[in-house]
Amino acid sequence: MKILFSLIDEIPPENKEEQQRYFGEIFPTPKPLVVEIGSGNGHFLVEYAQKHPDYNCVGTEILGGRARKFCRKVEKRCLQNIVIFKGDARQFVWEFLHEVSVAEFIVMFPDPWPKKRHHKHRLLRVAFIAMLYYRLVPGGMVSITTDDVPYRDWIIDEFARAGGFRSVHEKGYTLYPDHLPKSLFEKRFREEERELYFMQYEKV
Repeated sequence: MKILFSLIDEIPPENKEEQQRYFGEIFPTPKPLVVEIGSGNGHFLVEYAQKHPDYNCVGTEILGGRARKFCRKVEKRCLQNIVIFKGDARQFVWEFLHEVSVAEFIVMFPDPWPKKRHHKHRLLRVAFIAMLYYRLVPGGMVSITTDDVPYRDWIIDEFARAGGFRSVHEKGYTLYPDHLPKSLFEKRFREEERELYFMQYEKV
């Protein structure tokens, strides 16, 4: 089973039927699809895939060194339900995924770009949220973790502006649940005694 793919080398599927065949050739067994945006070294998604063998998991990572470390973790554990796409996550979501095909998107500690003039670089803006909406199945989820309070509040506002989602949590967030896998940033931030905020949005 091939684990590491490069977006530069792959031809994206042209429609949903071709996408189903495409992922059918990658994964031995068809299962609901979970996509992590910005997987880093794969700490979170590898543990997630081990705990959830009933899902097929896709990680995206733009940096080659991190993607290769991620790949070695998958190979070492002989996981059959996880693959990695090296390249820009926006390109992957836009070109390789089609409408109503993903059960859950996971975004762990996206870059907050704290300076106001850099906010245009933030990932979770209305346009990208709308893109996620159209690729999720009905009832599909977007799960997000951040340690940055201003970015947390920004994300809540952007989802409200985008529409089509319901927050699972009354305040829009909760503290990071103990039962979820630990990412590299999660471990580091806990050592620094930072609060970690967890948001979940359901497609309605």
